[in-house]
Amino acid sequence: MNKGKIAIIGAGVSGAMSARLLQQAGYSVQVFEKAAEPGGRASSWRDPERGLVLDSGAAFFTSFYARLLKLLPELGLESGVHRLSRQIDFVSPERIARFNATSLWSSAWSSMRLPTLGWGDKWRLAIYLAKINSQRRHLDWVSPESLRQLDDRSVADDACQQVGERAYHSFIRQTIEPFWFLPSEQVSRAMFIGMMSNSAGAGFYSFPEGIDQLSRALLSGVPSYFGAEVQTLQDNTGSTKLAWRDADGDHEEIFDAVICATTASVAAALCKDLPASRYCQGQREFLESQRYCANLHVAYLIDREEAHPVSMAVPAGPGKRDIVAVGLCGERYPALRAEGKEIISLYFSSEASQEYAGQPEATIYADAWARAVAFYPSLPAHATPLHLAMREEAIPEFGVGRYGEIVEFRKLQKPGLAFAGDYLNGACIEGALASAEQAVAFVRGSLLLV
Repeated sequence: MNKGKIAIIGAGVSGAMSARLLQQAGYSVQVFEKAAEPGGRASSWRDPERGLVLDSGAAFFTSFYARLLKLLPELGLESGVHRLSRQIDFVSPERIARFNATSLWSSAWSSMRLPTLGWGDKWRLAIYLAKINSQRRHLDWVSPESLRQLDDRSVADDACQQVGERAYHSFIRQTIEPFWFLPSEQVSRAMFIGMMSNSAGAGFYSFPEGIDQLSRALLSGVPSYFGAEVQTLQDNTGSTKLAWRDADGDHEEIFDAVICATTASVAAALCKDLPASRYCQGQREFLESQRYCANLHVAYLIDREEAHPVSMAVPAGPGKRDIVAVGLCGERYPALRAEGKEIISLYFSSEASQEYAGQPEATIYADAWARAVAFYPSLPAHATPLHLAMREEAIPEFGVGRYGEIVEFRKLQKPGLAFAGDYLNGACIEGALASAEQAVAFVRGSLLLV
């Protein structure tokens, strides 16, 4: 029995998961996606001739992504994952320290061997991390309701107070800035503690065939329209009239409910004409206040004999960080290794990424590599440009106080209209999946009341 007709706007992870859950529950679902392919901000770039795939958005997942791990066998994806090496170089102007994050014990041992810290610093760091790890049982790391109790100061303020500035610059910053592209002063300690309470000894994985295959698999059998840009949402006496445009022209259709599984800025633009009974001022203010950091990802090919035997190099020590990570990606591509080549990926901070906006690709490739070699002298002097991706809305910011604001935003949702996306639960694949679950639960509950 068809329980209702629901539109999902956006075919990223949260939209695809929402569609799957609703279809399984017996609802009629239609997905609308502006792009030509699914994936959203967890998309992938492909070079068919070489068989290369590079993830432009989320590039990994971990063994504590419980929702994703449950999905993998259901979707037939469990055999298509690759475990990533976690040999990391911490690069400071004075020295390079090798950090082995392969297991809990190797991480602990590497922490105790950091040459930039004295024994007092190491002892305080060990106690701090042990306290965080002990909260694993009490926290849901992608639940704003759970994390809001810790959402009172930044990572930087908390770490400097607990372990001191040397340990903060030598270790704590490396757990945040290479992955979220923002200075730790701009990140709530709630996100850091939630993540770190689960990360000790965790495995890190990637999809060699591209992270976007997750969205593709979730949408299998779901009616989906690609190249279909939704223009407006209008109230239709409790239902919603959705207007969209595709290659065949303009269209309209009535739906019992809508889930906006887009970025916050797109959701705000789509909902602006809805009456206050469907979309109130508090919701508008929340969506319009959401900020995203930018990210520039630049990839090159180098000769394998010139590659360094680590999976990642990240900056350490005080000061501004333009390059937040140098990643070695070639381990995922046996054919490329047979050619004697490796892929090196550079990731830039949000601020540095914005400085490159609008520049010619040739200029970006040349300047980015020069900065990379200056940062990490183990790299060869020259590299062959492969691909670059500039994302203006790469990752949602979770500043101090944001988790509490999310909880209050969800209380304002009106029947027939829900929101999903990683900006509502956590800036990662698991956060997107969790937001889909909550959006679907709200829509199903609101339709039962009609």
